[in-house]
Amino acid sequence: MTAPFRVVIHLDEREKAPLALNNAKNLIAGLEGVEVEVVAHAAGVEALRTGSPHAALMRELADRGVRFVVCEKTLRSRSIPRGDLLDHVRTVPSGVVELVVRQAEGWCYLRP
Repeated sequence: MTAPFRVVIHLDEREKAPLALNNAKNLIAGLEGVEVEVVAHAAGVEALRTGSPHAALMRELADRGVRFVVCEKTLRSRSIPRGDLLDHVRTVPSGVVELVVRQAEGWCYLRP
């Protein structure tokens, strides 16, 4: 199936990281050309820090085009320096704003 699917995955709980990553993996395996973005804020940010047990899978997914973004407001409120994030993670000013913007752009929304 070839269609321009775009999916934003909402990650706000550290415990949901394995499920969110598995969702991303299944999406890129099942939908040719799909764009996937994982948006982390609140406790979900913890899964994207260096030393994460999910780092290898996230690197694999990033190498296959999955984007990982983290909320700058969460980083500030939790005193997490940008350097504590995995190297393929970028930041956005607000995670919830990113989620709303992506949905307004027509992206499908998943919350594991």
